[in-house]
Amino acid sequence: MRIFFIFLILIYSKSLFSKEINLKFEIDWKSVHLADIEWDIYMDNDSYSIDFKIQSYGITDKIFKYKSVTNIEGLIDNTQLRPITYKSKTKSTKQDIYSNIDFNPEGQIVGFDISKELNDNQLSMQKKYINQFQFFTDPISQLVQYFLFQTDSDRIIIDGLNIYSLKYQNLSDEIFEDNNSTIHKGATQALNLIFPFFQGLHKLNKKNNLQEIKMNYIEVDNTKFPVQYDIKSKKFSAKLYLKSYKITD
Repeated sequence: MRIFFIFLILIYSKSLFSKEINLKFEIDWKSVHLADIEWDIYMDNDSYSIDFKIQSYGITDKIFKYKSVTNIEGLIDNTQLRPITYKSKTKSTKQDIYSNIDFNPEGQIVGFDISKELNDNQLSMQKKYINQFQFFTDPISQLVQYFLFQTDSDRIIIDGLNIYSLKYQNLSDEIFEDNNSTIHKGATQALNLIFPFFQGLHKLNKKNNLQEIKMNYIEVDNTKFPVQYDIKSKKFSAKLYLKSYKITD
């Protein structure tokens, strides 16, 4: 009987593990506050969910309204995040778009629905690339995986319109001075993310404007999370500054 109760305690203590990470970022371009991000991650011992929201701010919101909401649910496999559902919708002054993708645990796509109207050639190209690469993850899960575990994905990233890979390099230490715009001052770790491969799902020779993403992260209460992103593209560069965070066990 004693062994039985010990067994139950072990089972329930494992299943009751949970963690919630709430992050709020400000997106700046040339010191102009463009938009805000709310990033909520929920984890237990073998599964996770992510809510990721971007909302235009201030003068930007008056000129070009933009709101994007992405919801993801998936499984945790050691240091890999395995999405099961990826739902993203964006509403802006220019257009409304959405992407809904369902995966099996192995990363194969079992459901695919996007707002873009496709002709027969585009559908054929989409099918070709999905069959060629077979095993996929989503971009937001991969960004979370980088700051939680600092591991590359063993799968190709898909967002509904493009497929690509991310790899990290140049892991280093960096000190944030008092004049830095993020809430954190002091020691951070930094890694650079590059794009070794990029392909449009529906257009040959589609160019990737993003060149590199630099992420600075810290560790608090045994939890790693980002405090700043530097995003470099061929057209512009932007910074994401952490403005608040909350970690709940």
